[in-house]
Amino acid sequence: MLSRNRSSSLKAFLETVVSAPERHARFLNTLSFLEHLGSRKIFLSHCRSAFPGGVLEHLAEETRHASFFRKHAERIGGRALSYVSGDMLALASSRFYFARLDALVTRLVRDDRALPYYYVSLSIERRALELYGLYEEILGGVGRPLTLKGLLAEEKRHLAEMEESLLRNDPLYPEREKACSGIEGPLFERWLSAAMAKT
Repeated sequence: MLSRNRSSSLKAFLETVVSAPERHARFLNTLSFLEHLGSRKIFLSHCRSAFPGGVLEHLAEETRHASFFRKHAERIGGRALSYVSGDMLALASSRFYFARLDALVTRLVRDDRALPYYYVSLSIERRALELYGLYEEILGGVGRPLTLKGLLAEEKRHLAEMEESLLRNDPLYPEREKACSGIEGPLFERWLSAAMAKT
């Protein structure tokens, strides 16, 4: 979770984002890209396995979230968008956030090849709930016709599934969960700083 000062900065950033359609569209397209990176990570982490049904559903939902954000980005921006720097707020930082989180978490739990997927997902679902929840609150405050209620419900379910799997399968869960949170926090703050610099 963010510190109180950083949380205030995030709220101010989101209020600035939604005040200008072009900037808002680029922000939503950045969220689309992050969801796309998440779906890609899920696929790559299981492409040589049997792809359990729950993982396949998670992959489908993250891909749908990427599509959801892209659709609304294009509607708000009034033009077609793609995953290029001019259409996003923080392309390089988004890539760095995901790649570094994946690498550091994988190193932390390298004794079990199945665990990185769960810990990376756990960290990202928590962050998504914080970010999307605040964004939803701000949208409601300014009367924007966009709701994330269904998406937030799916993210909450994903988080519960990750926590349940880790509690069941990793006896080192409490210590590792804390370590993963310590890894993700600074990476998100770096991403947020980069996104804020583009507004």
